[in-house]
Amino acid sequence: MPPLRRVLTLAAVSVLALAGCTPSADVPPAEVTSAADAIRDLPGVDDVAVTRTPTGAEPVQGNFGQLTGPAPSTVSVEVALAGTLDPRAAGEIAGEAHRLLADGASRVDDQENVTVASSFVGGPGLSVSTGPATASEVVSGAVADGFGLLAAGASTVGLSLGLGGGDGSWEESPIASTAHVTAASPEDFVDLARTAVELERGVDLEAPGVRFQGAARVPDVGAVRLLVAAAGRPGVVDATYLSQQRRITLRTDAEAGSQDLADLRRWLEAQDYATAVDPLAYTVTDAAYAETTGWVSGAEPASYAPHTLEPSTDAGAWPDDPAAPDCTGRDLEVTFGVVDSAAGTRGGSVVATNVSGGPCAVETVPGLVFENEAGQPQQDVTVEPYEPGVVPGRVVVPDGGTVLAPLLWRAMSTANDLDTTTTVQVTAVPGAEPVPLDVTMDGTPATGLDVLDGAEVRIGPWTQAD
Repeated sequence: MPPLRRVLTLAAVSVLALAGCTPSADVPPAEVTSAADAIRDLPGVDDVAVTRTPTGAEPVQGNFGQLTGPAPSTVSVEVALAGTLDPRAAGEIAGEAHRLLADGASRVDDQENVTVASSFVGGPGLSVSTGPATASEVVSGAVADGFGLLAAGASTVGLSLGLGGGDGSWEESPIASTAHVTAASPEDFVDLARTAVELERGVDLEAPGVRFQGAARVPDVGAVRLLVAAAGRPGVVDATYLSQQRRITLRTDAEAGSQDLADLRRWLEAQDYATAVDPLAYTVTDAAYAETTGWVSGAEPASYAPHTLEPSTDAGAWPDDPAAPDCTGRDLEVTFGVVDSAAGTRGGSVVATNVSGGPCAVETVPGLVFENEAGQPQQDVTVEPYEPGVVPGRVVVPDGGTVLAPLLWRAMSTANDLDTTTTVQVTAVPGAEPVPLDVTMDGTPATGLDVLDGAEVRIGPWTQAD
């Protein structure tokens, strides 16, 4: 096998815990070695190495304390791809190799009691790891994107498509679609961010003293450009952009009260980037680690008095009826509105029609739970007000009238994370039964919402829609 000093480690996928007796030898199963031989014959594959590492014969403990039998041994398959491959070819070869290996692993006799894992290497710096449920086309896309980011100037690229438990369990990674990218210089960040946008893949970017943490989102190229410029300002020794917190943090060697420190703060506040609706905070630390905070572009969050949303219609506002009862869940027929996309954001709405036969009133923000195809809630979803200062207002909905609650979230990459939101459970008003709404276009996860683990969603209160 050729030396792998400059090749990437690209872990791709198939982990199968197969119950049975303890292994009697260090020889890999014939089904796996046969698959490795077939992979070795693929054009663009430099070599394939197969090793088997036995483990102890003692029974292992399951999730509920039960003994599940002896621990499996590990069969590792390393596929070396030619570093000169173009991204598309590299992806196609990796996908086919993964398919062959998964097929071979599926035919291993249960008595072998092995865990089969694979890794792909090729082209300096790439590392892609995945788990047992990963489809070959996902592996193919990950490898292709990794090669593409390397071609765009990355020094290393790491992708994690999921993590498998040692006992054969499976846990989906909440940052499965994020590429962790290093570069020799922050000057490469903008081109890398543009490439990530084209690939629809979230990225974290890192160079000496500079970090862009994308929080699994497709990067904001303007934010990346701001970070690179800030890192080059006099006195700045470390710069970090935190997408999830909407904050840029700059550590300097400037003394308190120095001109460099004052100039840096003035520069941040003079940038034409943030707005009061979508503010970006900054923190500047001086040589003594004292912090100064403020707002990029001088765009402090709106501090105006609480207000309700204006009706989303040009028709006249419905009259107030103090005698109208509160709407119940049975009074409202709930549907999901069309999703619009613009400049890296998504917008939609939950719509409710009064079917009670008379007027009723709403004065709340609907409760929403975003679920994947398996019916599991997306994890760590942060719900925020639709706009600063917005509060629910009482809306008396006539019979047959429709209200809506607007939604807004940042685009998230689904290029390598197919765990989209396919159902939204809507609690229209307090005390109502949740209503499951299919939010796909054709019933498949590929057409679901890109509200993934770790998303931030802005939800507005009910307002007049017609």
